[in-house]
Amino acid sequence: MFSCNRNVNIKCNYYMLLVNVMARVVQTELPEQEYALLQKAVAKKKVTVKQGVREAIQQWVCAQISIAEDPLFRVKPVKTGIKTDSTDLDGSLYERGQH
Repeated sequence: MFSCNRNVNIKCNYYMLLVNVMARVVQTELPEQEYALLQKAVAKKKVTVKQGVREAIQQWVCAQISIAEDPLFRVKPVKTGIKTDSTDLDGSLYERGQH
């Protein structure tokens, strides 16, 4: 299971094990030139062709899903009991008035 938060993250080892157990094999054909580029890219990143293709698929899938569908953006706010005041958040972030 992965989240499409621009840093494609595998959630945890449990899910990785679950994904590996329920994995599907995907095959495709590439022209020689594309395959050569793929080999060069995975060698540079020091990953296998399998891992490089898996990452490419994850990134492509993430690009097809709207942000509204991304689980990262469906997290509900949690009340912590800590009182906060965001009325001057920009001033605090950008240190307004300080030179």
